[in-house]
Amino acid sequence: MIKLLRMAVFLLVLSAEIYLVVVLGEKFRPADHFSYFTVLSNVFAAVVALLGVFSPVSAQIRGAAVLYMGTTGIVYWLLLRDIDVQTPAYANWVLHTVVPILVVVEWLLAPERTRRWWTWLSFPLAYLVYTLVRGPITGWYPYPFMDPRQNGYGAVLLNCLFVAVVFGVLAFAVSWAGNKLAQKRSASLSHSAGQ
Repeated sequence: MIKLLRMAVFLLVLSAEIYLVVVLGEKFRPADHFSYFTVLSNVFAAVVALLGVFSPVSAQIRGAAVLYMGTTGIVYWLLLRDIDVQTPAYANWVLHTVVPILVVVEWLLAPERTRRWWTWLSFPLAYLVYTLVRGPITGWYPYPFMDPRQNGYGAVLLNCLFVAVVFGVLAFAVSWAGNKLAQKRSASLSHSAGQ
């Protein structure tokens, strides 16, 4: 069941990425495409899921994938759902909704203990710096809420603080849920073995 779920995550992300390349055609720009947090987090989660089909993957790596995908889904539904991010419908639905849900469900079904959840925040921070440095150089920002040309850097700061809070709370929640559920499962297995 878990391996099937992981393979589904990989195949869905792969299909969405191929779909984007085909549908966008000449409009597909790899440098911009791979500057979306959504794309980076989905590709990361897909690779982690595929590796998990064939061999164990570090709980820390899995937890990071869960955090990034959970945040992708939440930020999309809270900040981007009604904004045209120029993503064709199928890919939009898969990358922002279906895969985030599946990755979170997979974590809850196969929880693991993690430590140092705050280290997961280093990638989103690096992404923020990359985006705010690259944006003025290229004149392009992946998300409207990160574009200071619309409402200034004050609005960008507030938006990024909101997203940072979401990341922090979710990182703690992913680690806490993994630890609690893994402990409960371990106790249940020990109890069953003792009977």
